Amino acid sequence: MTKRLLTSALVILGLVSLLQAQTPGHRPYRQFFANPYLFNPAYVGINNQTELNLSYRQQWINFKDAPVITGLNIQIPTNDRVALGFSLTSDKQVLLRNSTFMATFGYQIPLAENQSLRFGLSGGVGMNALDLNAEELNTNDPAVINASNNNFYVDGNVGVVYSHSGLKVGFAFTELFASNSFNHDTFSKFAFSNLRNRLYSMSYRFNVGVMENFAIEPYVLYRQSADGLQDAWEAASVVYYKDKIWTGAGYNQNNGLALFLGMNLKDKLRVNYSYEFPPMKSGVAATSAHELHLTLKFGKKKTPVYAKNNKPKSTIYQRPANETSEVEEKRNNDVESEEEQVAIAKNAPAEDVKTTPSQNKATENIARTNPEAVKVNKNDVAKTEAVSPAGRPAKSFTIAKGHYVVVAVFSMMDHSTKFTKQLVKEGYDVNVALNPKNKFYYVYIFSTYDVEEAKKMRNQYRWKNLFKEAWVFTMD
Repeated sequence: MTKRLLTSALVILGLVSLLQAQTPGHRPYRQFFANPYLFNPAYVGINNQTELNLSYRQQWINFKDAPVITGLNIQIPTNDRVALGFSLTSDKQVLLRNSTFMATFGYQIPLAENQSLRFGLSGGVGMNALDLNAEELNTNDPAVINASNNNFYVDGNVGVVYSHSGLKVGFAFTELFASNSFNHDTFSKFAFSNLRNRLYSMSYRFNVGVMENFAIEPYVLYRQSADGLQDAWEAASVVYYKDKIWTGAGYNQNNGLALFLGMNLKDKLRVNYSYEFPPMKSGVAATSAHELHLTLKFGKKKTPVYAKNNKPKSTIYQRPANETSEVEEKRNNDVESEEEQVAIAKNAPAEDVKTTPSQNKATENIARTNPEAVKVNKNDVAKTEAVSPAGRPAKSFTIAKGHYVVVAVFSMMDHSTKFTKQLVKEGYDVNVALNPKNKFYYVYIFSTYDVEEAKKMRNQYRWKNLFKEAWVFTMD
């Protein structure tokens, strides 16, 4: 009799716990930064690379039958607009197990350079099961009888994310369909929920330091539930070093303090671990939790889609006092290059440099006299005799004709040389050249006679935090 009462009590306890943690947005994961797709379906494929994610969380350490959540999901960006996701989650609460399979469709709308609006819609089925042996099932207790049958239900969520460079603001309805988890029927009746289960999120990642080796990402979350019992806010911050190792801490209104630690192994495997301390007001000595996230990446990153007519700004470039007169003179002599010169005068290097008729004519003349000069690969860049050998800081020289992927501009040669040396130590092959038109020193990482190739290389380098504001400069 005592054993049956204990079994019934555990079943009821599991039902309450499972109902509170049934929807993905309300599962008590703490590491939002590790895999935001677990919180909001609009984040599917946001890294523009196919990845497989494993997650594991154990609560109430040292307690028998403690809650355990395990999950597996794969995110596949099919092109620059569409991403697909598939997830399988198992949530065990005492004697009850909830398993959910979801499929996600994500779509991205580019708004401007490094700015987009993402949508995600997930749908799937869930199943609840009671983990009891034959003796424990042989009872007349209605709680056990109702829970002993496998019960299927429909599950789904929808979300939206606005991103601008390092800023991301998200909102999600974490439960689209209402379901009576343990009822007399084998399948819960299909019905829409009241949409009171919501998740709000905001994060911002920015780089710091001369070489921008460090990045900081604070974020805040707020969860709302239909019954109001799970409403809680959470704030955290993570510090990255070269995106190879990171650490941080977060505080949840209900679950207390957690510490984060992670590392990136050869850009293929990311490991994230967190330890959650018992809440100060819990009064229980051993209610801490472990959480582990593993991310395995496949293939190459897809180039993100950018909206047109938006130019990156340089935080290093300073316009000299006589720049305006030079722009006016250039405007009178060559109207078609006005876009480039106006952008320089406004401290915004031109992103998409237009070629003038004189540039096209010059290229045609070169092609006639030396056809190989315009047929160049990545190694056949626009060089001069003053360029230093690869692997060493370059000496200052007058910039030659060609298209350059510029990563920094300085008014003093010493500053440009110092910056170049630092990049060389990081393993990058860079050079510095003097622009005779404005007497500024341009640090560039790639040069070519092909403007389209220069744009392509610029987009590739922008994926690195250090070169996210790289731009194309054309010398005619």
